Amino acid sequence: MNDTMTPMRPLPNLSSMIEHATAHFQPIVDLGTGEVIGAEALVRFIDANGGVRTPLGVIEHIEESLGNLESLTWRVFCDIEKHAGPLLEQRPAFYIGVNVPPLLLGSPRLKQMLEDSRLARFMNQLVCEITERQALTDAGREALASARPLGLRIALDDFGTGQSGLKQLIGLPVDMLKFDKSEVNLLLKDPTADRLMRGVVALAAAMRVRVIAEGVETREQAFFLHAAGVDAAQGWLWSKAVPSDRLERLLVEGVRVGTRRDAEARSRKRVVR
Repeated sequence: MNDTMTPMRPLPNLSSMIEHATAHFQPIVDLGTGEVIGAEALVRFIDANGGVRTPLGVIEHIEESLGNLESLTWRVFCDIEKHAGPLLEQRPAFYIGVNVPPLLLGSPRLKQMLEDSRLARFMNQLVCEITERQALTDAGREALASARPLGLRIALDDFGTGQSGLKQLIGLPVDMLKFDKSEVNLLLKDPTADRLMRGVVALAAAMRVRVIAEGVETREQAFFLHAAGVDAAQGWLWSKAVPSDRLERLLVEGVRVGTRRDAEARSRKRVVR
């Protein structure tokens, strides 16, 4: 959830905003192969002039009401099924991540919404993302326990911002850890950050949990993440969140950034200096 854009000014009519919500998709790239293996569906609002805005400053208010949250999630689910459904059908290994707060993740309505939106047929290709802070609450733990039997995969989003202990992490039924952008930014500044990340990656491997980094913006970051054992990443280095037609183009053409060898050369040059 770190695809940063100019935040949208809060509007008084949340229902109207929800009616103009859509999903854009940020590619998730395998750091070993450079292949686009998935995408995160991110909420965007279309304003009266056709401009695209993020829900920053508004999403918190929407999530306070189960009714508003269901309405927004329903629109996102329908968008995923309509625009990304063909990609999921054609590419069985491809997946879509979507943020689902505990209020809905633990609700019986979630299963019905997935069935009604026809996303249930892609259940094993959907990854529900819940933030680290949310997951560590009682409501979050209950939501995870409720969602697990549905067959959905779970990603712990914004990892590194909630200051969770290893014992708490081990007890969470998740399939993926997503390092927050703030953790990625520390990699080239603080050697301790690299060692800590390697430690978490080792623990995740023991738990059979994949590790993804968010907010990657430079080749050097991508190289160091790969060297630390991180499986995949997303960020502006490869692409911002894009409409579904551009996502399909990225899948066909591939993402075009420097090779790992190029990143390694740059890294060595930096170290020599």
